[in-house]
Amino acid sequence: MTLRRSLLIVVAGLTVAALLIVTATAVLGMRQYLLNRTDEQLAAAAVLARSRTELLVGDPEMRGEAIRQVVSVTDYVVEIRTAGAGTIRVVSGAPLPARPLLDQASAAGEEPQNVAGYRAVITHDGDYTVLVALSLQPLRDTVQRLLLVAGVTSLIVLALLMLIARLLIARRLRPLDAITATATDIAGGDLVRPVPSLAGPRTEVGRLTSAINKMLAQIQEAIGAWQRSESRMRSFVADASHELRTPVTSIQGYAQLIRTGVVDVRERPDVLRRLEEEATRMGTLVNALLYLAQLDASPELRRAPVDLARLARDAVADASAVEPDRPLSAETPAECVVTGDEDSLRQVLANLLANVRAHTPPGAAAVVRVGPTPDGRFVRVEVTDEGPGMDAKTARHAFERFWRADRGRTAGGGAGLGLAIVADVVASHGGKAGIDGSTVWFTLPRDS
Repeated sequence: MTLRRSLLIVVAGLTVAALLIVTATAVLGMRQYLLNRTDEQLAAAAVLARSRTELLVGDPEMRGEAIRQVVSVTDYVVEIRTAGAGTIRVVSGAPLPARPLLDQASAAGEEPQNVAGYRAVITHDGDYTVLVALSLQPLRDTVQRLLLVAGVTSLIVLALLMLIARLLIARRLRPLDAITATATDIAGGDLVRPVPSLAGPRTEVGRLTSAINKMLAQIQEAIGAWQRSESRMRSFVADASHELRTPVTSIQGYAQLIRTGVVDVRERPDVLRRLEEEATRMGTLVNALLYLAQLDASPELRRAPVDLARLARDAVADASAVEPDRPLSAETPAECVVTGDEDSLRQVLANLLANVRAHTPPGAAAVVRVGPTPDGRFVRVEVTDEGPGMDAKTARHAFERFWRADRGRTAGGGAGLGLAIVADVVASHGGKAGIDGSTVWFTLPRDS
Protein backbone atom coordinates (compact mmCIF):
# COMPACT_ATOMS: atom_id res chain seq x y z
CA MET A 1 0.00 0.00 0.00
CA THR A 2 1.32 3.40 -0.96
CA LEU A 3 2.00 6.13 1.56
CA ARG A 4 -0.59 8.38 -0.08
CA ARG A 5 -3.31 5.74 0.28
CA SER A 6 -2.29 4.95 3.86
CA LEU A 7 -2.49 8.62 4.82
CA LEU A 8 -5.91 8.98 3.17
CA ILE A 9 -7.21 5.92 5.01
CA VAL A 10 -5.88 7.23 8.33
CA VAL A 11 -7.40 10.68 7.73
CA ALA A 12 -10.71 9.12 6.69
CA GLY A 13 -10.76 6.86 9.74
CA LEU A 14 -9.98 9.68 12.16
CA THR A 15 -12.55 11.96 10.49
CA VAL A 16 -15.28 9.31 10.62
CA ALA A 17 -14.50 8.58 14.27
CA ALA A 18 -14.60 12.30 15.12
CA LEU A 19 -17.89 12.83 13.25
CA LEU A 20 -19.47 9.80 14.91
CA ILE A 21 -18.44 11.05 18.32
CA VAL A 22 -19.74 14.57 17.59
CA THR A 23 -23.02 13.27 16.13
CA ALA A 24 -23.61 10.83 18.98
CA THR A 25 -22.86 13.53 21.53
CA ALA A 26 -25.19 16.00 19.83
CA VAL A 27 -28.04 13.49 19.44
CA LEU A 28 -27.78 12.18 22.98
CA GLY A 29 -27.47 15.69 24.34
CA MET A 30 -30.53 16.87 22.39
CA ARG A 31 -32.53 13.80 23.47
CA GLN A 32 -31.66 14.34 27.10
CA TYR A 33 -32.50 18.04 26.82
CA LEU A 34 -35.93 17.32 25.28
CA LEU A 35 -36.57 14.61 27.84
CA ASN A 36 -35.78 17.00 30.67
CA ARG A 37 -38.09 19.61 29.18
CA THR A 38 -40.84 16.99 28.90
CA ASP A 39 -40.31 15.95 32.51
CA GLU A 40 -40.56 19.55 33.66
CA GLN A 41 -43.81 20.03 31.73
CA LEU A 42 -45.22 16.77 33.09
CA ALA A 43 -44.32 17.69 36.65
CA ALA A 44 -46.09 21.04 36.34
CA ALA A 45 -49.12 19.45 34.69
CA ALA A 46 -49.29 16.75 37.39
CA VAL A 47 -49.46 19.39 40.13
CA LEU A 48 -52.35 21.13 38.35
CA ALA A 49 -54.12 17.84 37.68
CA ARG A 50 -53.91 16.84 41.31
CA SER A 51 -55.40 20.15 42.33
CA ARG A 52 -58.25 19.69 39.84
CA THR A 53 -59.09 16.05 40.48
CA GLU A 54 -62.53 16.88 41.82
CA LEU A 55 -63.47 18.71 38.62
CA LEU A 56 -61.90 16.06 36.37
CA VAL A 57 -63.77 13.27 38.17
CA GLY A 58 -67.02 15.21 38.76
CA ASP A 59 -69.42 16.89 36.36
CA PRO A 60 -68.48 16.02 32.75
CA GLU A 61 -69.62 19.49 31.63
CA MET A 62 -66.95 21.08 33.83
CA ARG A 63 -64.27 18.57 32.71
CA GLY A 64 -63.34 20.45 29.52
CA GLU A 65 -62.64 23.63 31.44
CA ALA A 66 -60.62 21.68 33.98
CA ILE A 67 -58.56 20.05 31.22
CA ARG A 68 -57.80 23.42 29.69
CA GLN A 69 -56.61 24.58 33.12
CA VAL A 70 -54.41 21.52 33.54
CA VAL A 71 -52.94 21.35 30.03
CA SER A 72 -52.54 23.86 27.29
CA VAL A 73 -51.26 21.59 24.50
CA THR A 74 -52.94 18.87 22.58
CA ASP A 75 -50.68 15.88 23.41
CA TYR A 76 -51.35 15.44 27.15
CA VAL A 77 -53.04 12.31 28.43
CA VAL A 78 -54.57 12.40 31.92
CA GLU A 79 -55.78 9.29 33.75
CA ILE A 80 -57.39 9.35 37.21
CA ARG A 81 -58.12 6.26 39.22
CA THR A 82 -60.25 6.06 42.38
CA ALA A 83 -61.34 3.13 44.45
CA GLY A 84 -65.05 3.73 43.76
CA ALA A 85 -65.22 5.26 40.30
CA GLY A 86 -62.51 3.22 38.61
CA THR A 87 -60.31 4.79 35.95
CA ILE A 88 -61.26 8.00 34.23
CA ARG A 89 -59.23 8.78 31.08
CA VAL A 90 -59.28 12.18 29.53
CA VAL A 91 -57.12 13.67 26.76
CA SER A 92 -56.82 17.20 25.52
CA GLY A 93 -56.82 16.29 21.86
CA ALA A 94 -54.81 13.28 20.76
CA PRO A 95 -56.39 9.79 20.60
CA LEU A 96 -56.20 7.80 23.82
CA PRO A 97 -53.98 4.74 24.04
CA ALA A 98 -55.88 1.48 23.64
CA ARG A 99 -54.94 0.30 27.12
CA PRO A 100 -54.91 2.54 30.20
CA LEU A 101 -51.40 3.71 30.98
CA LEU A 102 -52.02 3.26 34.72
CA ASP A 103 -52.36 -0.46 34.08
CA GLN A 104 -48.88 -0.49 32.52
CA ALA A 105 -47.04 2.03 34.68
CA SER A 106 -45.32 1.47 37.97
CA ALA A 107 -47.20 3.28 40.74
CA ALA A 108 -44.40 2.84 43.29
CA GLY A 109 -42.81 6.28 42.83
CA GLU A 110 -43.49 9.69 41.35
CA GLU A 111 -40.38 9.83 39.09
CA PRO A 112 -40.95 10.26 35.32
CA GLN A 113 -41.07 6.95 33.48
CA ASN A 114 -41.57 5.60 30.00
CA VAL A 115 -44.87 3.75 29.47
CA ALA A 116 -45.93 2.32 26.10
CA GLY A 117 -44.34 5.12 24.09
CA TYR A 118 -45.33 7.85 26.55
CA ARG A 119 -43.45 9.78 29.15
CA ALA A 120 -45.58 9.70 32.26
CA VAL A 121 -45.63 11.09 35.79
CA ILE A 122 -47.82 9.54 38.51
CA THR A 123 -48.92 11.50 41.60
CA HIS A 124 -51.17 10.56 44.51
CA ASP A 125 -53.74 12.74 46.28
CA GLY A 126 -55.64 10.85 48.98
CA ASP A 127 -57.80 8.26 47.22
CA TYR A 128 -56.91 9.58 43.82
CA THR A 129 -54.05 8.35 41.62
CA VAL A 130 -53.35 10.79 38.80
CA LEU A 131 -51.18 10.02 35.69
CA VAL A 132 -50.17 12.76 33.30
CA ALA A 133 -48.37 11.64 30.12
CA LEU A 134 -46.95 13.01 26.91
CA SER A 135 -46.23 11.00 23.79
CA LEU A 136 -42.53 10.44 23.08
CA GLN A 137 -43.13 10.36 19.34
CA PRO A 138 -42.39 14.09 18.82
CA LEU A 139 -39.15 13.65 20.74
CA ARG A 140 -38.23 10.64 18.61
CA ASP A 141 -39.09 12.53 15.45
CA THR A 142 -36.91 15.44 16.53
CA VAL A 143 -34.01 13.14 17.40
CA GLN A 144 -34.36 11.25 14.12
CA ARG A 145 -34.48 14.50 12.17
CA LEU A 146 -31.36 15.71 14.01
CA LEU A 147 -29.67 12.39 13.33
CA LEU A 148 -30.53 12.60 9.63
CA VAL A 149 -29.29 16.18 9.34
CA ALA A 150 -26.13 15.36 11.26
CA GLY A 151 -25.54 12.26 9.11
CA VAL A 152 -25.94 14.13 5.83
CA THR A 153 -23.79 16.99 7.10
CA SER A 154 -21.13 14.53 8.28
CA LEU A 155 -21.03 12.85 4.87
CA ILE A 156 -20.62 16.21 3.16
CA VAL A 157 -17.90 17.24 5.63
CA LEU A 158 -16.18 13.86 5.18
CA ALA A 159 -16.21 14.22 1.39
CA LEU A 160 -14.83 17.76 1.58
CA LEU A 161 -12.16 16.78 4.09
CA MET A 162 -11.09 13.80 1.99
CA LEU A 163 -10.85 15.99 -1.11
CA ILE A 164 -8.81 18.61 0.76
CA ALA A 165 -6.66 15.90 2.38
CA ARG A 166 -6.01 14.27 -0.98
CA LEU A 167 -4.94 17.55 -2.56
CA LEU A 168 -2.82 18.49 0.46
CA ILE A 169 -1.17 15.06 0.66
CA ALA A 170 -0.47 15.10 -3.08
CA ARG A 171 1.11 18.53 -2.75
CA ARG A 172 3.15 17.59 0.28
CA LEU A 173 4.31 14.32 -1.26
CA ARG A 174 5.30 15.94 -4.56
CA PRO A 175 8.91 16.39 -3.36
CA LEU A 176 9.00 12.67 -2.50
CA ASP A 177 7.87 11.90 -6.06
CA ALA A 178 10.73 14.08 -7.29
CA ILE A 179 13.15 12.25 -4.99
CA THR A 180 11.85 8.91 -6.29
CA ALA A 181 12.29 10.04 -9.89
CA THR A 182 15.82 11.26 -9.16
CA ALA A 183 16.70 8.00 -7.38
CA THR A 184 15.39 6.07 -10.39
CA ASP A 185 17.58 8.15 -12.71
CA ILE A 186 20.56 7.62 -10.41
CA ALA A 187 19.94 3.87 -10.51
CA GLY A 188 19.93 4.21 -14.30
CA GLY A 189 23.36 5.86 -14.26
CA ASP A 190 22.53 9.58 -14.15
CA LEU A 191 24.68 10.65 -11.19
CA VAL A 192 24.73 14.37 -11.89
CA ARG A 193 21.02 15.11 -11.52
CA PRO A 194 20.25 16.78 -8.17
CA VAL A 195 16.95 16.48 -6.33
CA PRO A 196 14.89 19.65 -6.95
CA SER A 197 14.11 21.60 -3.81
CA LEU A 198 10.30 21.75 -3.65
CA ALA A 199 9.93 22.23 0.10
CA GLY A 200 11.24 24.63 2.71
CA PRO A 201 14.60 23.89 4.30
CA ARG A 202 13.00 23.54 7.75
CA THR A 203 10.49 20.89 6.69
CA GLU A 204 11.18 17.16 6.91
CA VAL A 205 11.08 16.79 3.15
CA GLY A 206 13.34 19.83 2.74
CA ARG A 207 15.90 18.35 5.14
CA LEU A 208 15.67 15.00 3.32
CA THR A 209 16.22 16.73 -0.03
CA SER A 210 19.25 18.59 1.34
CA ALA A 211 20.71 15.39 2.81
CA ILE A 212 20.23 13.48 -0.47
CA ASN A 213 21.81 16.29 -2.50
CA LYS A 214 24.79 16.33 -0.13
CA MET A 215 25.06 12.56 -0.46
CA LEU A 216 24.91 12.87 -4.26
CA ALA A 217 27.61 15.53 -4.18
CA GLN A 218 29.84 13.25 -2.09
CA ILE A 219 29.14 10.33 -4.42
CA GLN A 220 29.99 12.46 -7.45
CA GLU A 221 33.15 13.67 -5.75
CA ALA A 222 34.12 10.11 -4.84
CA ILE A 223 33.43 8.88 -8.37
CA GLY A 224 35.38 11.81 -9.79
CA ALA A 225 38.30 11.03 -7.47
CA TRP A 226 38.11 7.37 -8.45
CA GLN A 227 38.07 8.26 -12.15
CA ARG A 228 41.01 10.60 -11.70
CA SER A 229 42.86 7.93 -9.76
CA GLU A 230 42.04 5.39 -12.44
CA SER A 231 43.29 7.76 -15.12
CA ARG A 232 46.47 8.46 -13.16
CA MET A 233 46.99 4.74 -12.61
CA ARG A 234 46.62 3.96 -16.31
CA SER A 235 48.95 6.79 -17.21
CA PHE A 236 51.37 5.65 -14.51
CA VAL A 237 51.40 2.07 -15.79
CA ALA A 238 51.80 3.23 -19.38
CA ASP A 239 54.65 5.60 -18.51
CA ALA A 240 56.34 3.01 -16.27
CA SER A 241 56.12 0.42 -19.03
CA HIS A 242 57.62 2.88 -21.48
CA GLU A 243 60.43 3.89 -19.12
CA LEU A 244 61.29 0.27 -18.30
CA ARG A 245 61.18 -0.79 -21.93
CA THR A 246 64.23 1.31 -22.86
CA PRO A 247 66.79 -0.17 -20.39
CA VAL A 248 65.36 -3.67 -20.81
CA THR A 249 65.70 -3.39 -24.60
CA SER A 250 69.26 -2.07 -24.26
CA ILE A 251 70.24 -4.90 -21.91
CA GLN A 252 68.74 -7.49 -24.22
CA GLY A 253 70.53 -5.95 -27.22
CA TYR A 254 73.93 -5.86 -25.55
CA ALA A 255 73.49 -9.38 -24.17
CA GLN A 256 72.61 -10.67 -27.64
CA LEU A 257 75.65 -8.98 -29.11
CA ILE A 258 77.90 -10.65 -26.56
CA ARG A 259 76.19 -14.04 -26.99
CA THR A 260 76.50 -14.02 -30.77
CA GLY A 261 80.13 -12.88 -30.66
CA VAL A 262 79.52 -9.72 -32.65
CA VAL A 263 81.32 -7.61 -30.05
CA ASP A 264 85.09 -7.76 -30.25
CA VAL A 265 86.97 -8.87 -27.15
CA ARG A 266 88.60 -5.45 -26.84
CA GLU A 267 85.13 -3.77 -26.82
CA ARG A 268 83.55 -6.07 -24.25
CA PRO A 269 84.51 -3.94 -21.18
CA ASP A 270 82.74 -0.96 -22.71
CA VAL A 271 79.67 -3.07 -23.51
CA LEU A 272 79.63 -4.52 -19.99
CA ARG A 273 79.89 -0.97 -18.61
CA ARG A 274 76.88 0.02 -20.70
CA LEU A 275 75.01 -3.06 -19.46
CA GLU A 276 75.80 -2.08 -15.88
CA GLU A 277 74.61 1.50 -16.48
CA GLU A 278 71.32 0.35 -17.98
CA ALA A 279 70.79 -2.13 -15.12
CA THR A 280 71.51 0.62 -12.60
CA ARG A 281 69.10 2.95 -14.38
CA MET A 282 66.42 0.26 -14.36
CA GLY A 283 67.01 -0.46 -10.68
CA THR A 284 66.73 3.24 -9.84
CA LEU A 285 63.52 3.47 -11.80
CA VAL A 286 62.05 0.41 -10.09
CA ASN A 287 62.98 1.76 -6.66
CA ALA A 288 61.33 5.09 -7.47
CA LEU A 289 58.20 3.32 -8.71
CA LEU A 290 58.03 1.22 -5.55
CA TYR A 291 58.45 4.32 -3.38
CA LEU A 292 55.65 6.13 -5.24
CA ALA A 293 53.41 3.08 -4.95
CA GLN A 294 54.11 3.11 -1.22
CA LEU A 295 53.10 6.76 -1.01
CA ASP A 296 49.96 6.15 -3.07
CA ALA A 297 48.90 3.47 -0.60
CA SER A 298 48.90 6.25 2.04
CA PRO A 299 50.80 4.36 4.76
CA GLU A 300 51.06 5.80 8.21
CA LEU A 301 54.10 8.05 8.29
CA ARG A 302 56.21 7.94 11.41
CA ARG A 303 55.73 11.18 13.31
CA ALA A 304 58.67 12.40 15.35
CA PRO A 305 60.64 15.63 15.83
CA VAL A 306 62.97 16.09 12.85
CA ASP A 307 65.74 18.71 12.59
CA LEU A 308 65.52 19.93 8.98
CA ALA A 309 68.67 22.00 9.41
CA ARG A 310 70.66 18.85 10.22
CA LEU A 311 69.05 16.94 7.34
CA ALA A 312 69.96 19.74 4.92
CA ARG A 313 73.59 19.74 6.07
CA ASP A 314 73.76 15.94 5.76
CA ALA A 315 72.23 16.05 2.27
CA VAL A 316 74.80 18.63 1.13
CA ALA A 317 77.61 16.50 2.55
CA ASP A 318 76.32 13.38 0.77
CA ALA A 319 75.94 15.22 -2.55
CA SER A 320 79.48 16.67 -2.21
CA ALA A 321 80.82 13.16 -1.73
CA VAL A 322 79.15 12.05 -4.96
CA GLU A 323 80.31 15.10 -6.94
CA PRO A 324 83.28 16.72 -5.17
CA ASP A 325 83.91 19.31 -7.88
CA ARG A 326 80.48 20.94 -7.52
CA PRO A 327 80.36 23.77 -4.97
CA LEU A 328 77.46 23.02 -2.64
CA SER A 329 76.60 24.87 0.56
CA ALA A 330 73.94 24.92 3.27
CA GLU A 331 72.59 28.07 4.88
CA THR A 332 70.73 26.83 7.93
CA PRO A 333 70.17 27.84 11.54
CA ALA A 334 71.66 25.71 14.25
CA GLU A 335 68.35 23.89 14.62
CA CYS A 336 64.99 23.93 12.82
CA VAL A 337 62.65 21.24 14.13
CA VAL A 338 59.40 20.01 12.55
CA THR A 339 57.23 16.96 13.20
CA GLY A 340 57.44 14.39 10.42
CA ASP A 341 59.01 11.27 8.98
CA GLU A 342 62.79 11.63 8.91
CA ASP A 343 63.47 9.03 6.18
CA SER A 344 60.90 10.59 3.82
CA LEU A 345 62.23 14.11 4.34
CA ARG A 346 65.79 12.90 3.85
CA GLN A 347 64.64 11.37 0.53
CA VAL A 348 63.13 14.73 -0.50
CA LEU A 349 66.41 16.61 0.04
CA ALA A 350 68.38 13.87 -1.73
CA ASN A 351 66.06 14.05 -4.74
CA LEU A 352 66.36 17.84 -4.96
CA LEU A 353 70.16 17.72 -4.95
CA ALA A 354 70.12 14.81 -7.43
CA ASN A 355 67.95 17.01 -9.63
CA VAL A 356 70.66 19.69 -9.44
CA ARG A 357 73.31 17.18 -10.56
CA ALA A 358 71.14 15.88 -13.40
CA HIS A 359 69.99 19.19 -14.85
CA THR A 360 72.79 21.72 -14.32
CA PRO A 361 76.24 21.91 -15.92
CA PRO A 362 79.13 20.28 -14.02
CA GLY A 363 80.63 22.66 -11.51
CA ALA A 364 77.48 24.81 -11.23
CA ALA A 365 77.04 25.92 -7.64
CA ALA A 366 73.94 25.22 -5.54
CA VAL A 367 72.85 26.29 -2.07
CA VAL A 368 70.31 24.80 0.35
CA ARG A 369 68.54 27.28 2.64
CA VAL A 370 66.40 26.35 5.64
CA GLY A 371 64.49 28.80 7.82
CA PRO A 372 61.12 29.66 9.31
CA THR A 373 58.51 31.65 7.40
CA PRO A 374 57.76 35.21 8.60
CA ASP A 375 54.69 34.08 10.56
CA GLY A 376 56.67 31.32 12.26
CA ARG A 377 54.07 28.64 11.52
CA PHE A 378 56.00 26.95 8.69
CA VAL A 379 59.55 26.03 7.76
CA ARG A 380 60.72 26.83 4.22
CA VAL A 381 63.42 24.85 2.45
CA GLU A 382 64.97 26.17 -0.80
CA VAL A 383 67.43 24.59 -3.20
CA THR A 384 68.84 27.20 -5.57
CA ASP A 385 71.26 26.37 -8.40
CA GLU A 386 72.99 28.36 -11.14
CA GLY A 387 71.15 26.63 -13.95
CA PRO A 388 68.79 28.32 -16.42
CA GLY A 389 65.75 27.58 -14.24
CA MET A 390 62.17 27.04 -15.39
CA ASP A 391 59.56 29.41 -16.69
CA ALA A 392 56.12 29.48 -15.06
CA LYS A 393 54.50 27.30 -17.75
CA THR A 394 57.12 24.58 -17.38
CA ALA A 395 57.09 24.79 -13.58
CA ARG A 396 53.37 23.94 -13.51
CA HIS A 397 54.16 20.45 -14.85
CA ALA A 398 57.45 19.83 -13.07
CA PHE A 399 55.94 17.80 -10.23
CA GLU A 400 53.96 15.48 -12.51
CA ARG A 401 55.10 11.90 -12.76
CA PHE A 402 57.36 11.01 -15.71
CA TRP A 403 57.37 14.64 -16.88
CA ARG A 404 60.73 15.95 -18.03
CA ALA A 405 61.85 19.22 -19.53
CA ASP A 406 65.44 19.33 -20.73
CA ARG A 407 65.37 22.70 -22.47
CA GLY A 408 68.39 24.71 -21.32
CA ARG A 409 69.70 21.79 -19.25
CA THR A 410 72.31 19.18 -19.97
CA ALA A 411 71.03 15.73 -20.80
CA GLY A 412 71.42 13.78 -17.64
CA GLY A 413 68.72 11.18 -17.87
CA GLY A 414 66.30 10.51 -15.09
CA ALA A 415 62.80 9.05 -15.25
CA GLY A 416 60.99 12.21 -14.25
CA LEU A 417 59.98 10.83 -10.83
CA GLY A 418 62.28 12.79 -8.50
CA LEU A 419 60.13 15.91 -8.17
CA ALA A 420 56.96 13.80 -8.15
CA ILE A 421 58.25 12.01 -5.05
CA VAL A 422 59.11 15.39 -3.52
CA ALA A 423 55.58 16.67 -4.11
CA ASP A 424 53.93 13.53 -2.70
CA VAL A 425 56.06 13.43 0.44
CA VAL A 426 55.57 17.13 1.13
CA ALA A 427 51.81 16.83 0.59
CA SER A 428 51.64 13.88 3.00
CA HIS A 429 53.19 16.19 5.62
CA GLY A 430 50.60 18.91 4.95
CA GLY A 431 53.02 21.16 3.07
CA LYS A 432 53.40 22.70 -0.39
CA ALA A 433 56.08 22.57 -3.05
CA GLY A 434 56.88 24.90 -5.96
CA ILE A 435 59.46 26.25 -8.37
CA ASP A 436 60.52 29.87 -8.85
CA GLY A 437 63.00 30.11 -11.69
CA SER A 438 66.08 28.14 -10.60
CA THR A 439 64.84 27.68 -7.03
CA VAL A 440 62.89 24.62 -5.94
CA TRP A 441 61.20 25.13 -2.56
CA PHE A 442 58.82 23.46 -0.18
CA THR A 443 57.21 24.43 3.11
CA LEU A 444 56.23 22.21 6.03
CA PRO A 445 54.11 23.10 9.06
CA ARG A 446 55.95 23.10 12.33
CA ASP A 447 53.64 20.36 13.63
CA SER A 448 52.78 18.29 10.57
